[in-house]
Amino acid sequence: MASALSVLRGASQRGTSASVVICGPAGIGKTALLAEICEHATRMKIRVGRSKCDPIEQVWPGAPVIAALRAGRDPLIAAGEYEQIAGVASEPLLLADRIASRLEDFATVHPLLIAIDDLQWADRVSRFLLRSLLSRLAGLPVVWMFASRDDSIGIDLTGFDVVRREYLQLAPLATQDLAAMARDRLGRVPDERTRRYLDATGGNPFLATQILDALACSNAGGEPDTVAAGFATAMARRLAGLPSSARELAELIATAGRPLPVRDAFALMPSLSTGDGKDGLEGAVESGLITVSADALTFRHDLVREAVYALLPGHRARQWHARLAEYHLSVLGEPLVAATHARAAATTGDVACALILVSAAETLARTSADDAGELAALAFGAVRPGQREWLGLSRRCLSVLSRAQHAAQAITVADQILARVDDANLAGQVETEAARALWLSGRVRDLTARIERALRSGNLDALATVRLRAAYALACTRTLPGEPAARKAADALEQARGCGDTEALTLAVQAAGEAARNQGRHQVALRHFRELRTLTGASYLAEEITALQFLDRYDHAQALLDQALLDQARAATTEALLPGIACAQMWQDFNLGRLDEADAGARTLIELGRQLGTNLHLLDAVTIRTAVALLRGETEIAAAQLRLADQVTDADEAIRNPGIAVMRGWLAASSGDMPAARDILRPVLQGAEHARSYWPLWPCWNGLFFQVGTAAADDTFTASCLDVAEANAAGNPGVASFEGVALNLRGLGKQDLGVLAQAAGVLDRSPRPVLRAVGAESYGRALLAAGRRPEALAQLDRAWDEYHHMGARAFRGDVQRTMREAGARRTKWSTAAAAPATGWASLTDAERRVATLISEGHTNKSAASTLGVSINTVGTHLRAVFAKLGVQSRVQLANRLADPLAMGAIGPRQAS
Repeated sequence: MASALSVLRGASQRGTSASVVICGPAGIGKTALLAEICEHATRMKIRVGRSKCDPIEQVWPGAPVIAALRAGRDPLIAAGEYEQIAGVASEPLLLADRIASRLEDFATVHPLLIAIDDLQWADRVSRFLLRSLLSRLAGLPVVWMFASRDDSIGIDLTGFDVVRREYLQLAPLATQDLAAMARDRLGRVPDERTRRYLDATGGNPFLATQILDALACSNAGGEPDTVAAGFATAMARRLAGLPSSARELAELIATAGRPLPVRDAFALMPSLSTGDGKDGLEGAVESGLITVSADALTFRHDLVREAVYALLPGHRARQWHARLAEYHLSVLGEPLVAATHARAAATTGDVACALILVSAAETLARTSADDAGELAALAFGAVRPGQREWLGLSRRCLSVLSRAQHAAQAITVADQILARVDDANLAGQVETEAARALWLSGRVRDLTARIERALRSGNLDALATVRLRAAYALACTRTLPGEPAARKAADALEQARGCGDTEALTLAVQAAGEAARNQGRHQVALRHFRELRTLTGASYLAEEITALQFLDRYDHAQALLDQALLDQARAATTEALLPGIACAQMWQDFNLGRLDEADAGARTLIELGRQLGTNLHLLDAVTIRTAVALLRGETEIAAAQLRLADQVTDADEAIRNPGIAVMRGWLAASSGDMPAARDILRPVLQGAEHARSYWPLWPCWNGLFFQVGTAAADDTFTASCLDVAEANAAGNPGVASFEGVALNLRGLGKQDLGVLAQAAGVLDRSPRPVLRAVGAESYGRALLAAGRRPEALAQLDRAWDEYHHMGARAFRGDVQRTMREAGARRTKWSTAAAAPATGWASLTDAERRVATLISEGHTNKSAASTLGVSINTVGTHLRAVFAKLGVQSRVQLANRLADPLAMGAIGPRQAS
């Protein structure tokens, strides 16, 4: 305890963040220690938020984190604020932002202690929230204390890189301590039999107490085989000695799995108010098994509850769970808690429990895809096909599984439905729903085969046919060459407009947008994606932003992203928090050379993708992290990211995010294996030639492909690259990035100085710094080969500056070696090479801007608003600032920046 209090005092006095993890088995004293620390914190004038995870709330997103805000006599937030925060529990990003903003404001005035017990039972959203909050609140006087039975606590707390941490492993009691306990409890020195019992407890204080109490109260002979058996026997005896109503109440509380409000106990057991039942509550409390705290009934310890529950026969436990499920759903309106009980109560044929499970799955579908999919699968398995509710419930399960990207389970459900229905139109609706699952998971070959089979079956009405053809057209954008795919999309779009069905029109417009994008017709794609957004809301805003980025309209793309951030800040909409928006911002940062911001966004998106099951966005994030690492020359990090990509999706290999293949080729090229790089990239290039994929159409990738083909001496490969580049330029007139890359490749292929000069001039108008650098570098190298050294060095200097500004150290190094070999020397080279790893001079421009704002008193949120970046980006930069400046709090940061001696010759304001 002394070390935990030391951490608490130090964090409070220095204004720093810290975390303490208390580990040990059940009964070892974690809860008691946590309670004592919280009491000490209150006496130290530290505000405390405390909560406890339990197995029942594992399906309730973020419950223990939210509960900590409102716990105790002096809660951290008012009831109205609590309702607002709890109201956005279905949106993890918005929920994290709301909680972080409140705690950030609070911690600027009061030190905080957030204590969460039994972390081993934390739900997925709570773990996501804790990772986000630890990172976001770094440098503020916030101490996090967690207690867990699991030594590893099952959480990779991302804030641990800057938050001081302590692990407290509670040790078992020594033999002499156990003997002292026995003397106190029994009033005598323990005999040999008692010592054997105590030795068998392994030093667990709670088990030792229970064994001693049992020995003190009973003269029964015989010895249990194990302490657990002895404990269970003691609990069974205690229960057997209770009046029937008290015993039933103990069973109910054990099944509830959490403190049960007294009013709920009386509602669930009306007999407590009548006749012999009146003695039930009094008898349970007098037995010492049950305690009353804050008008709720609970066991003295989790081990007691677990032992009582383990004594329940299976059918009896299911009866209680069924009663609790119905009560939580119908009376309390808590479908997620009801689902936990329904899961335990459900048996084959139990329609009532199945309906509860599928309702909870629908509630969770946007919050936690894995939880939603698991509940939907359980609901489907709980109902027999012969029951009249089976079809309707199965279709609801199919919808949830499709949205959750559980493609394999969704197809299993779809096939079960199709095997039992003869209505062709209903079958068509089921196939349309299955198509969504297959599309989201990347299994488009399965998608096309299924729809072709359904369309051949005949007997479909016009609406079902139009929907299926629209879904088929969408799949064709990944399987057919560009022109045939575009025709399929156009035909589907005409039919969808004719029938006026929104679902068919949404699918057809998406197909038309995808086809146009694959063909490089980005103005047309933009038009379709804008229409798609009018049909669906902000769901397809990311596609619209991507189209603007292709057209070099980064200012307009940023305007849409800024509006999304503004909507988030105002809580005007939760749609702005879709992972697609975060993905679009990540690409915006990467394309504009903001590598730090792009990498920070990718880290956030990977975390969010793991939580929500959005694997396709996760692959984009892996692509960005790999590309950033390769630009910086960090090949080991790049290789590690690509290994991660192999674990995250089961999409068709032929159409699996081609960006991963591009990264593998780039990594091979960075290692000098050009033939291998060419072979890896060839299928992706062929996809571009047939307009099945837009990935090689990003101008920077096209140039990479050409360089690989040139280095591998493969003229056919480089000719294909040039064809693709010129087709893109022709399809997007006036877009500097496309036109400049086409000119650049043409000039490189012909070694034409005039064309390369023209390319450099066009690319200089591109908003993308890497393309401006490529244009100058290509032209400079050609000038150098032509013997025009002064002009060459001027161009290479421009390229070096662009690479240096964006942090592309690998590319900068290549240019620098070329210039050095040409006899050039630059002071800026030694300055860049000697850049310190710590101190103000080591900070990037973005990190300096964040450090200055935070030192002036800005919160993460206000700094993000001032800089026009995301809150997560500010958090990432701030952690880097802390590490480089050797500070642990915002107060220390402000003091450091205000001290000219500590900052060296210059301070932040002069340097900025």
